[in-house]
Amino acid sequence: MRSDEELRAAIAGARDALKVATDHLDKIVNAAEVTEDDWQDASAAVGLSMALHREHMARVGVLLGMGGAQKRLLRYLLRHVGEIVSGPELSGVSGIAEWSRRVRELRVEHGWPIESGVQSRELRSDQYILLRAEPDEALARKWRLASDIRKGGGTVGKRILAYLQAISPEAADREDLDHVAKSSNWRSAIDDLRDEGWDIHSVDEDSSLAPGSYRLLL
Repeated sequence: MRSDEELRAAIAGARDALKVATDHLDKIVNAAEVTEDDWQDASAAVGLSMALHREHMARVGVLLGMGGAQKRLLRYLLRHVGEIVSGPELSGVSGIAEWSRRVRELRVEHGWPIESGVQSRELRSDQYILLRAEPDEALARKWRLASDIRKGGGTVGKRILAYLQAISPEAADREDLDHVAKSSNWRSAIDDLRDEGWDIHSVDEDSSLAPGSYRLLL
């Protein structure tokens, strides 16, 4: 069981790490001259301080019984269902550098209907919104389908076509296609499929699609 003293020490550690970062910047502000080396050294020191800050922030969450980063992110999103939240907010809540991966895992592996600029053209790339307060099994099932096709082998084009056919008339977003293709270099495969006569639409043909999303019409 946590002690109040341990909790407050972790909070103080997070505060002090921020103060160290600002102290480094104060030195630069008050310096008679700022050189490139000075700025790089200050940037490195701030980076170390912010890493320590994240560690303390994550420790506070653990001491409060909030679980790991993924649980903390879900808790925050559930408190703001239907509201747009920013990437910096979620970074702070998670306490880890790879917070965006945890958000993606909530969506694709557990089916939470979280959208970002990848899925919605109404959002910026650093904005997120949890649409509903319950998971959507269809989303998780869609990701499992993508994983099965990914494991099936064949060329990038064949895997992408198989996935687009399986989910049509739904659209595949950039994250889906990265996963199926096993890389982010799949756009030439889309072009080749179009040249073969497949009716694949992007935002250029369908303004309702987010940039990087594609829909196959059968």
